[in-house]
Amino acid sequence: MNQGIAHPLADAYMRLEAAKLATYHAARLYDEDMSSHQDTSSAAVGIAANSAKYLAAEAAFVACERAVLTHGGMGYAAEYDVERWFRECLVPRIAPVSREMILNHVGEKVLRLPRSY
Repeated sequence: MNQGIAHPLADAYMRLEAAKLATYHAARLYDEDMSSHQDTSSAAVGIAANSAKYLAAEAAFVACERAVLTHGGMGYAAEYDVERWFRECLVPRIAPVSREMILNHVGEKVLRLPRSY
């Protein structure tokens, strides 16, 4: 396979795997927080969940964008599901919490930056 196709798809795969691991990490923190045996703070759970949501939404967008580009002009054709996936991958970037609000939350809670809105 041509590197011009293989490298972007491999990059998208690694982004999706990283997002999956972030999601598992957030789920583990949530489980620990729900059980009284651990002293995990709810703030840490919120930060991990927001981070996982952000990473997953961005990884999905990159993967769908790469799929459209890999298919060329047929990436927009309704005969293939690629165009539908590309449209649907935009939803997690804006709902229920937008990317910008997640970045604001992490900036305030993790980096201790002043509120910017």
